[in-house]
Amino acid sequence: MNEHPDADLDALRRTWPEPAPPSRDTYSAARGALLQEVAAAVPRRARRFRLPRAGGRVLGVGALAVAITAVAVVVGNPGGVGAQRPIVPGLEMPAANAQVLLRKAAAVARDRPFTAPRPDQWIYMETRIQGVGNAALGEVQTPETPLETSVDRAWTRADGKVLVTLEGGKMVRSPTGGGMPPTSFAKVAALPTDPDALLAWLYGNLGDQGEKRDVIAYRTLGSLLNNNLVPPAQEAAVYQAMAKIPGVTVNPDAVDVAGRPALAVGAIEDGWVGHELLLDRTTYTYLGERAVAIADYTSPAGGVTMNGDQKIVTLGGGSHTIKKGTILTLSVRLAIGITDKPGVRP
Repeated sequence: MNEHPDADLDALRRTWPEPAPPSRDTYSAARGALLQEVAAAVPRRARRFRLPRAGGRVLGVGALAVAITAVAVVVGNPGGVGAQRPIVPGLEMPAANAQVLLRKAAAVARDRPFTAPRPDQWIYMETRIQGVGNAALGEVQTPETPLETSVDRAWTRADGKVLVTLEGGKMVRSPTGGGMPPTSFAKVAALPTDPDALLAWLYGNLGDQGEKRDVIAYRTLGSLLNNNLVPPAQEAAVYQAMAKIPGVTVNPDAVDVAGRPALAVGAIEDGWVGHELLLDRTTYTYLGERAVAIADYTSPAGGVTMNGDQKIVTLGGGSHTIKKGTILTLSVRLAIGITDKPGVRP
């Protein structure tokens, strides 16, 4: 055992002087970067405390360790093998699940500036719709099958009573009718802003959907975003509610939307159709939705089949096949805004 530890330490200090502490700017930059990652990863509801300003009181070692652990738990790679590219801007690791992404989208949506329309104003929406269309008997649709394309332009009065569409260059008026989800801005703006309450409202209005209950709930929330001007509080609640629906996952592959890579979260229906919500990769702005074949599918041939004691008759004498990767529908929002009369774009 060394009997002169203090002398040894003094000799070491004389030989290798202690490095100078980091400058305030260096410290602030490093600490600010860490706290930004923590804030981006931890759900808004979990961040009730206020972090001290950069350059101010330093977080204790224990608190800092908890913050780093929170990042690892929320955005860690569940597979634990191989490096993956980020799918959430600003994070060095990919989001582990759709819940992280949707909560981030909710936090951003909640803070967006918004001006509600007057009841006598109109909400203009322009949407490009693409898809392979209905398959003919015996046809095989693939990712290379040409997509049919159309552009819908519509004005809905904010009170929800009148819809005006542009068809063949002519303005066509019609009542909006009812339906689920609502299309009246007043009804949308009155929806619950608490995600649990929103889900309770949704499931209560959908009725018994059997095994498809959750995927239909997810699709209905997507339709709410796709067909309406949604206030920030309700939009945030939609994303939070989606995060609570079982089976909602992240698509790790980039989705191209009008030349832009998009984030996609979705739910699977019937084992082969992926219904995806598309969000801007940087701003989390709603871009649209798509349905894509995630597995090969061959329709049943025509004839009579039995499902329990129920007879099901299918028409036609053949079937058609849809190959994995085929885009069934892709709806992309091109424009949305408020105008004083139909026929005028924002």
